[in-house]
Amino acid sequence: MKAHTQILLSVLTACSGALLANAQVVPVYSGAEGTAPGAKLTFANASVVSAESGFAQPLVWTVVTNLTLTNGLYLSTNLQFHALSSKTNEGSAAIGSFAICEVLSVAGPEGGVLSFWEQGSLVPTFMFPVGETPNPKKNKFDVSQIELGAGLPDGDAYGAIRARRFTVNKKGEYLVGFRLHDTSKNHPTSEAPIHAPSEPLTLRFVTTIETFINRISITNNVATLVLKQGGLTNLLVEAREDLVTGQWMPVAGPFESAPYGTNLTTLSLTNASVLSQQFFRLRGELP
Repeated sequence: MKAHTQILLSVLTACSGALLANAQVVPVYSGAEGTAPGAKLTFANASVVSAESGFAQPLVWTVVTNLTLTNGLYLSTNLQFHALSSKTNEGSAAIGSFAICEVLSVAGPEGGVLSFWEQGSLVPTFMFPVGETPNPKKNKFDVSQIELGAGLPDGDAYGAIRARRFTVNKKGEYLVGFRLHDTSKNHPTSEAPIHAPSEPLTLRFVTTIETFINRISITNNVATLVLKQGGLTNLLVEAREDLVTGQWMPVAGPFESAPYGTNLTTLSLTNASVLSQQFFRLRGELP
């Protein structure tokens, strides 16, 4: 099959101009360099979720309706901050510690506001206007879970608080700085935290989701596609033999997972029809 007979399409379908798409749950892990007093907390998987890694967290246009407002926002519930457990992870924080996360800075489009909603909140728990220094009294959220004993002298620092939401009011790219702190008072020699604060982590949030088909080859009715999922799991790969007429037919997807960062997905697709000419596209499936 000659390359010039292939046309690659990347399409995200929209409903009334609003993309409805699912992204896989992406954890941001809190751990520590060691369990000795004074060791720094760490973002254990910073190498795959930081802005420098190429990872971007999608924010999807959604109509938010509750008792106090109805508004259109770009939203994600898929980014979750987790504190590693000492029972299952060598890179966890020390017994007796309690991890919280501080929002250091928010950069993005002019007039943009990043909001953070705790589970069940009817209004944003925190609001961070772009370019303003966050209020130090209103810019921290728990990562460890107090109800599971975190922060007690013999308590595991573990935490996995779900159903939090990050939203923004304007489309564009947002770079948000975070830092971990230990708020326990269980240092062995003084009434102080066990761990020192972490180094900052910058996460990228985007309202424009990048998907594309990067490469394709066909041999003996088997098509090998290399594509970028853009963090989305509910994508479909569709094909048809005529670009103008005919029905697009799904040949792969939706997916169970999506690679982090700039990593690509490779698919091998078998098509019983004669592949004298075949067109492919990506389409977002409505949830």
